[in-house]
Amino acid sequence: MSLLQPRAVPIFDLPDETAGHAPHAGDERCPWCDQAIPHEKFLHIRDRIAEKEREQHALMTARLKEDFAREKAALAVQVRAEAKLAADTEIAARLKAAEDARLAAEALRLSAETSLNQQREVLEQEKTVAVLAEQAKAFEERQKLMEKLAQLQKQIENKTAQDIGEGPEADLFELLRGAFEGDRIRRVQKGLQGADVIHEVIRNGQVCGKIVYDSKSRNAWKNEFVTKLRADQLAERAEHAILSCNKMPQGQQQIHLQDGVIIAHPQRVLALAHIVRRHVIETHELRVGNEKREEKSAELYTFITSDRCRQLLDQIVLQTQRMLELEVSEERAHRMTWEKRSKLIRAQQKAHSDLCFEIERVIGTGAEGALADDEAVTD
Repeated sequence: MSLLQPRAVPIFDLPDETAGHAPHAGDERCPWCDQAIPHEKFLHIRDRIAEKEREQHALMTARLKEDFAREKAALAVQVRAEAKLAADTEIAARLKAAEDARLAAEALRLSAETSLNQQREVLEQEKTVAVLAEQAKAFEERQKLMEKLAQLQKQIENKTAQDIGEGPEADLFELLRGAFEGDRIRRVQKGLQGADVIHEVIRNGQVCGKIVYDSKSRNAWKNEFVTKLRADQLAERAEHAILSCNKMPQGQQQIHLQDGVIIAHPQRVLALAHIVRRHVIETHELRVGNEKREEKSAELYTFITSDRCRQLLDQIVLQTQRMLELEVSEERAHRMTWEKRSKLIRAQQKAHSDLCFEIERVIGTGAEGALADDEAVTD
């Protein structure tokens, strides 16, 4: 029972015989002090009590709604957290399962490779002397092809110092020394002033002139590369200077002339070296003067930087790549031929073994029959 409910019996449920009879003054009791009060006063107090109860009910309802909303929000947060935890756990389990599967596949692959290597070793042991001799010869040819392949790949890919561990100038030095065996080509030691490579052109035992080279493998172009090589060219009194660089000046590609220095992509350096070397030999044999030599050099540089020269050099690179692909295909075809020959030899050996077995079996049966006939005659 509410504390605001009147303790006196309300007069709204009077017996039927009193219906229509106006209450007397003082017949009503105050719900608070239990004193007799007029009916109008009682109605006023009752209405106020009812209003207070409605206000309290509304307040309690709002408070219950707030509590319910808070509990609902907290429950939602908890549900989301539990769902996230469950999802994370499932993802972790799936990742672990995937990793386990990957490790198992890797182990299976390694096992298959080991088994394959063992089978190859067994097959190698079963080959005849003739096949071994032929394969030895083929192996030597393949080694030569692989060396040439590595050299061509080095030219095409322009390996950097980090790739080979000696620096790009080592690549350039080996490339030039292999191409011009009769010339004097030397590297400038680390820490000393000068270009990376000094190329003295030799013709009939005489020095015709010099070409200096620098090799740069950088992430960005710097004009200091040209300034430094130009100074080295003047110090060496060289006829030409070639800068091999994987990064060209802005707006330039493959070949560019700057301050008297030929800037070229590493793929173009060897072809340019052939061109300028021939120019050095011809100007030396013609014994042209310095003025005429500079004029010829200017004409040569104009041609080198022309579209025609670029097209020809592109054709050289393209044909080199095709030669490389042809050598790879040829090597693959040789390998397939060796494998087929090895299978045929094994099949021939097995057939020969089966034939010997059948002959021995027949011979053994004939001997036993002859022995049985001799015993019968003796008896």
